[in-house]
Amino acid sequence: MSEFLNISSIDVKQGIREAVEQIAAEPGTKVFYLDGKKINSKETFLSKAAEAMQFPTYFGANWDAFDECITYLTWCPAQRYVILYYHADIFAQAEPTQYQIAVDILNSAKEYWEANKIYFKFLVINK
Repeated sequence: MSEFLNISSIDVKQGIREAVEQIAAEPGTKVFYLDGKKINSKETFLSKAAEAMQFPTYFGANWDAFDECITYLTWCPAQRYVILYYHADIFAQAEPTQYQIAVDILNSAKEYWEANKIYFKFLVINK
């Protein structure tokens, strides 16, 4: 079962943003904001994710490299990670198979971080 939270109401979006800002203010928390307005392919997802999550320059821009980086994150150590992905529906509709791969990798990363006692959440906000 997916751990994703799908939000479509603008009022709810504001509430989520405020909640995430409160979480981000807690010491040891790193929040990544991924704006999906221009993400309509695997390539743009990987590029924008690398930029938003500050991946190192050696990032290989493929799914294996994304998986490795999302479970490594030594360049931004934290006790809690939150990824807030706006407009994920654009990628999901444009390339559903590639979007599902991203979802699977992020769910695996969540399991990895939780096994290591690190909080990791990925929130999807559509429209």
